[in-house]
Amino acid sequence: MRKKIFWSIAILLLGLWAHHVWLRVGKSPMTDAVRTKNGKKFVALSAGTTAYEYFEGEGTPVVLINGFSMPSIIWQNTFAALKAQGRSVLRFDLFGRGFSDRPDAKYDADFFANQVKELTAKIIPGQQFVICGLSMGGAITIYFADRYPALIEKMILIAPAGFPMDTPGTAKIAKIPLIGDYFGRVFARSALEKGMINSFSTTVPEAAAAESRLQTEYAGYADAIVSTIRHMNLTGLADPYARVGKKEIPTLLIWGKRDKVVPFANAALVKKAIPHADVVELENAGHIPQVDESKKTNRAILEFLQGD
Repeated sequence: MRKKIFWSIAILLLGLWAHHVWLRVGKSPMTDAVRTKNGKKFVALSAGTTAYEYFEGEGTPVVLINGFSMPSIIWQNTFAALKAQGRSVLRFDLFGRGFSDRPDAKYDADFFANQVKELTAKIIPGQQFVICGLSMGGAITIYFADRYPALIEKMILIAPAGFPMDTPGTAKIAKIPLIGDYFGRVFARSALEKGMINSFSTTVPEAAAAESRLQTEYAGYADAIVSTIRHMNLTGLADPYARVGKKEIPTLLIWGKRDKVVPFANAALVKKAIPHADVVELENAGHIPQVDESKKTNRAILEFLQGD
């Protein structure tokens, strides 16, 4: 009887491990051919290849940093608005997302900040830039400004992470060794779908939804998400915020009052850390105000860039 139980458990565990491996090897790798097929420009950095789009116009370049799970397609409205005004603007997919590589790495603040540092050094070498981060991209913005303030002319934070917020149960499970790795590969797609619904006060844009789903079809997305959950500090950044606040970098803070992901109440904590920040509150926007209230968001960004 004991032998039967032992072998049953052993077979079950072996089956689960085989399924875990298949969830990665059964997916196609992200390659330059895939990027080219989808019309993406890309550049090799030390940790891997980054997919990006750059419009060279006038003025200080604006660098747009996406958030935790959705790729840079989420900046479509803002990128188009800046381009229409002739402003230089760069958007890119963070490692593990979109059409960028998914290296086997520790996805922490240093990892992402280094990606921004190397990418800007190649695309806009020797230039200061305006750094603009959404959600986790806001946390990366703070990390970057804390480390490399001389590179930053202005800073835009849109519903930035960094202060206490609710942690989904799926994220708690993902932190458990082995179990979390398997769980992540199985449920990354469904977690993304739920996250997209919660992020908007309006409907999810079709293009953003399609490209967000497409990224899950390639190996490494789920592993990158799990690694980010484990290593990227998104709730305890009071000290970095305070240090950046003392550098007095001109800052714009934009937040939707209907945000279900990073609570609007955290805007007061960001304002306390960065007292000189200009604040734009959007009554009808959720977590992605550049989509939910795109005209107001883009107008606020353009006025801030112009110094008004």
